[in-house]
Amino acid sequence: MAAVVTMAAAAWAALAVLGAGTIAPVSRLVPTMVSMAVGGGVTMESVPSAESADAGGLGGGGLGGLLGGLGGGGGLHLGLTGEAALTPLTLTFLGTAVLAVVFFRPLYRRQRPAPAMLWARCGGVVVTTAVVFPVLAAMARGTARLPESVTERFGKGASAGAFSRFTGGGGGLASGLSSVTFETDAVATALFALLWVGLVLAVGCVAARRTTLPRPLALGRLRLKWNAVASTLTGIAAVLCCSAAAVALLAGAAVLTGREQAAKAAGILLLAGPNLIVVLFTAGLGTSWEAGVYRLRSDGGGMLGMLGGGAQGGAAGRDRSVNLGAWSGAGVPLWLIGILLMLLLVVVAGYVAAARTPARTPREDSEAVLDRHAEIAVRMGIAVGIAALVLPSVAGGSLRIGISLMGNEMGGLSAGLDAHPGLSALTGFVLAVLGAYGGSRLHSRRARHRNGAAQPPGTATRRPVGARSASRASSDSVS
Repeated sequence: MAAVVTMAAAAWAALAVLGAGTIAPVSRLVPTMVSMAVGGGVTMESVPSAESADAGGLGGGGLGGLLGGLGGGGGLHLGLTGEAALTPLTLTFLGTAVLAVVFFRPLYRRQRPAPAMLWARCGGVVVTTAVVFPVLAAMARGTARLPESVTERFGKGASAGAFSRFTGGGGGLASGLSSVTFETDAVATALFALLWVGLVLAVGCVAARRTTLPRPLALGRLRLKWNAVASTLTGIAAVLCCSAAAVALLAGAAVLTGREQAAKAAGILLLAGPNLIVVLFTAGLGTSWEAGVYRLRSDGGGMLGMLGGGAQGGAAGRDRSVNLGAWSGAGVPLWLIGILLMLLLVVVAGYVAAARTPARTPREDSEAVLDRHAEIAVRMGIAVGIAALVLPSVAGGSLRIGISLMGNEMGGLSAGLDAHPGLSALTGFVLAVLGAYGGSRLHSRRARHRNGAAQPPGTATRRPVGARSASRASSDSVS
């Protein structure tokens, strides 16, 4: 419950800074954003109005007036249908962080709990999620006014000329389709929320440090092998997300000076700061990111097809797209900045993971296929490769709005941030292996230098044969 409250508070702050109250009630938008933060989608449908009826009914003349009786209620009515899919990862991160702290913090260096106790805590979290998120999704519905930039494209865009000739006038097209009702699927939101909670708890059981877990889990092979790498990567991800939130707070403070651009930047970062971080780093690994606005054209034939395909000219309805990877804000391409930052981070991650990995016993060293540094590097590469493949599908977003007449889509617009991973998973694996191997080697070299400087010449400390395995078990029991 604390995670949901934190997500709702952050969503309210972001929407308030962006001035979203002029579009729809914030009390309806907040549960909508929280539902979208766990993977829920939003569907939209136009609100019937007198203006839209006049635009397409008997009062307009033209072919619409001739066929006025077909529309029911006095004319042919235009309608809007649409859907939006976007994951505000700042809200997702805040919910994940609070959930992990609330769940694992009580286990901090306490008496080892029984497996039944851990299962009971997991069951409580699952039941709370299954109850809270369907309620939030049921609240995430209302009426919203479309921004003027969207309605202007309807009035001047791809099929505006055809619609105007068909309905006998063009002014009612933009004004009559200015309001939509939106809602969120409660079942899908609940399922995605349960999946999110399960993933957080599973990764937490592997990555948590200084936490007392039941012995079968604490001494399990998966946790012993992956704890150092998982805890390092989750820590770096948390630092990056907190940095984006800190920049958002600084931009929010600049709002007090009356700077409107700072308000927009603060609102965007409070909602989608980690999305931008994912775009930066995955662009460096080879993912193609494209942001654009496109017209939707009717594929139907006959009269409706001709009307939907007419009047394709005009600057207002022109498609626009930007390749973010090739964009250069400071004279340097975004992909180059991303790959340099990624290389720096994987070197740091390899160094930290080597520091957190227990030393091998002679028996483990003789039975291992790879040496200690290569083993850390391969695990780091696997984790980064999986992240490079999965994160682009989460960080992107899309908005689709279509204009329909008599149940047939005549046109509309589509906007989105689309990703094409390509070979980014392979690139991320190779880059992470090389960087983590170098970081692990650097840690080993510095550790030898410190040990040599701390011991007087000609002296050496002896360590019992079983000390390494005993220290490994004891360190894991408190990690």
